[in-house]
Amino acid sequence: MIKTSVLIKQLNKSAKNLSKENKKVFDDIILYIRFSNIKTRDGEEFLQQILESFLNAEQQGVSIEYMLGTNDIKHYCEEIVRAYKSSYNYLSLSSEYIMVTGIVILVFSIINYITQNFTILWRHNIENFTFYLNFDLELIFQLLIIVPLFIAAYAYLRKSCFKKTTKRSKVKEFFILWVLNVLLICIMVVFIMFVGKIILFRLNIIIVLIVGIALYFIGDYLSQNK
Repeated sequence: MIKTSVLIKQLNKSAKNLSKENKKVFDDIILYIRFSNIKTRDGEEFLQQILESFLNAEQQGVSIEYMLGTNDIKHYCEEIVRAYKSSYNYLSLSSEYIMVTGIVILVFSIINYITQNFTILWRHNIENFTFYLNFDLELIFQLLIIVPLFIAAYAYLRKSCFKKTTKRSKVKEFFILWVLNVLLICIMVVFIMFVGKIILFRLNIIIVLIVGIALYFIGDYLSQNK
């Protein structure tokens, strides 16, 4: 069985052969499918099928709407996503969640470990260097804020697919995102200044990284063999 990562590379390479107009539509389909909370492999296999339809349409000189048999491509994708989800049970996406959890642990632990030891490394106080990662309220707060924001960003990107954008709408979106980012930074700074450094417990960074890597590969293995 071809690995999902290989399917993604093949898809990206083949999609370059599409015309500019069809490439834009196909990019919207990619975003919609990948942000629809279905299994990664299911999504990539469907995208491969859609890409073949796009390429065949261009070879035959017909529109992609004619090839798919519908003028509403978004509705077509919604039906596909609905069909996939109807075949899932509560454990169907467990491998995806395990893999994402591993990635989150790796990213957050590395960033926070570097941040915690930056001052020591900058001042060359090697004797104070530690292999322990502090799990303080700052780290917990980051998880509680960033994870929901990540989910919200997924939903926003999915909703924005297949929409015609104007210069005014782009400026509006940029302004809203800028305000939200500034507000988030201010909240994090205030939180860190008052309670962020209260340490709850400490763990060896090597153990944390091993857990993150193990979860990622377990999730990846399960997703490839389901």
